[in-house]
Amino acid sequence: MKLAPWRRLKSSLGIESEKGGPDLLEPEELARWYAGLDLPQRLAVSRELASRVRAPRVSRDIAALPAVATGRLVFEQDGPRGPIPLHHVKVELWDRDLGTPDDFLGEGFTDAEGAFEIRYDPADAGEGDVPDLELRYFEPQHTFRQDGRVEESWRRIGSERGPDDHGGLHHDFGTVRVPYWEYDPATPLARLLVVEEGTPPTAYAPGRSLAMLKAVAPIELVKRQHLLQGRLGQAPSLAKIQADYPEATTVRLERESPGSTRGDAYFGERLLNGMFSAILDRDPEAPGDAQAFRIYHPWNAYEQDGIHCLPDVDVRLRLVEGRLLPVRIILGLREPGATAPGSPVTRRSFTPGDGADWEAAKRMARVSATLDTELGNHLGQCHFNVEQYAIAANRNLRRNPLRWLLMPHLREVVLINHAASGFLVGPTGYITRASALTERGINQRLEHLMGSYDWKGFAPSNPVCEGHRYAQAGQLFWRLLGEHIDAFFAEHGAEIEAQWKEVRRFSDDLVAHSAPAFVCRYLRAKVPGKDAPWFVRSERMDLDTKAAEPPPKAVSAVTHTDTPQAGEVEALKNLCRYVIFFATFRHAWANNLQWEDAGEVLYACLGLRWGPGGTLPTEEDLDVAPNPDEATEMLWISWMLSKTNYGLLLSNEEEDLHPRLLELLRTHAAEFAAMGLDVRTVSSRINI
Repeated sequence: MKLAPWRRLKSSLGIESEKGGPDLLEPEELARWYAGLDLPQRLAVSRELASRVRAPRVSRDIAALPAVATGRLVFEQDGPRGPIPLHHVKVELWDRDLGTPDDFLGEGFTDAEGAFEIRYDPADAGEGDVPDLELRYFEPQHTFRQDGRVEESWRRIGSERGPDDHGGLHHDFGTVRVPYWEYDPATPLARLLVVEEGTPPTAYAPGRSLAMLKAVAPIELVKRQHLLQGRLGQAPSLAKIQADYPEATTVRLERESPGSTRGDAYFGERLLNGMFSAILDRDPEAPGDAQAFRIYHPWNAYEQDGIHCLPDVDVRLRLVEGRLLPVRIILGLREPGATAPGSPVTRRSFTPGDGADWEAAKRMARVSATLDTELGNHLGQCHFNVEQYAIAANRNLRRNPLRWLLMPHLREVVLINHAASGFLVGPTGYITRASALTERGINQRLEHLMGSYDWKGFAPSNPVCEGHRYAQAGQLFWRLLGEHIDAFFAEHGAEIEAQWKEVRRFSDDLVAHSAPAFVCRYLRAKVPGKDAPWFVRSERMDLDTKAAEPPPKAVSAVTHTDTPQAGEVEALKNLCRYVIFFATFRHAWANNLQWEDAGEVLYACLGLRWGPGGTLPTEEDLDVAPNPDEATEMLWISWMLSKTNYGLLLSNEEEDLHPRLLELLRTHAAEFAAMGLDVRTVSSRINI
């Protein structure tokens, strides 16, 4: 190997030999230096030296090679019409060797039906060696260069052992079933199948574990100490638990201005711009009044544990001099201990003139909003919603450039969701233990939520007032995503259309595995086919279509054909915009404000217990508050969610994001900051 190019490269990279010599690096040094380079530097080294360290392959006519290996790759689980082909997968044929490196024999790709044919020369196994055949298969990876060009690579995902000492000129591997991104048949939702003690077919980026440790280490021992004290019968008070954690936003504001976070103005502000930000419908009982709004949480529809009090919550609000203020809260209260869905309720209405009862009703509404946010805005609409697109994309997008656009925003979501399935929900999950909903009630609520999410027709709602910063930021982020996606399709639209069969299969998987569309009885009676100007339609699925019987699937199809029809490319662009919006902006808003809005146990929690003092106790009645174990877990979770940051859009740690999107966001960073969003805190994907 000539050393002059390496000397020049060493100089440009600022590398000095540890031995002090001008030219020579020992093999160990070389490996260490190379491992410490970033991706652009490694690519530079490879381009400079590859031709000198790899023996040149003799050009030859592949079709004339004497031997051939054939077969077909399919998914492990069959579809309604039998085996499902694993299309456009890279396959390599190797000779296995013991004690020496394996020998590469040939390569190819599966076709649209999963079939492959690899021609090879048995002599490539080495002199005197009869090939021991092995099939290896790979999935594509990519990075973006600063000029927007793509660098492709391949990651091995599995192998199939063939015959030893194969002396023939043909071998058929047959139908090879690959357990790759399989759907879980045990759930009505589109969830990834991960067997007990198994792992998903992907992994977190290495930096994510460091970010988690850095965020959680300061409070991990605090939580452990609290739990240990509880097991020893010496549980700390809620005040002590709260004081042991970093000071939460509401605690600080109360210290600076007592009563400020419990006032009506702060209540309305957090519904506009806090973690609780939600769709604000007009008040249907005040037709034509543009200043009147409503938020409704129908908890009585679900099974409850009889321990916690979780009424239906109907909040009426009004814009007064630019501020959103609550004017009436209607609670649909069950009898203590009632557990069945649809239990009889007593409706009680509270207004600001009701003193302590009004404050207690607002607290109940905050608890309701916290649970609705965690199950809806956060876990359902972001985590589980994006997972269904991640599974379908990983199963189907390989040749289509759409993969370069979507995959950076779909990586890792199935990993964090797999953890959430036991950590937050499930029989022992925190939400199950800390809220009124039973495991069955949570599952039904999530199924109803997933049955109401669709990309088609989605657009962020308009701001309801000048101070509606969340909606303003959402509108701006949505517009920039539109510009980014339009430019991407201008660059790659021809190839996206050429590989439309992958889009069709992506769409088919999405629709087939999405939840049945869910429209509650109230909306069925009030909205489909009717003039309902109070109902915000832009962020919801088309109820006129989805209210049909039997219920259609919640997710709409992009296409039904292998070539795009009129309007389908635009539909695909809208789907991409929707997915990226929820994987980035919407998740950041719901997740990053956890400590700000759910960092004080007595201000907001997932559930209040029935207590001896009645159904509307004050904060001083600790019998209804979370128990010490649940309190410390709540604070730990809120801190962990808000403070663990890795995979940020503008950091682009994996270099898989198109630089155009980063530039768009940087250019508008000041505008986002004025709306309360530090765009540097928005992640590129859901991994927490």
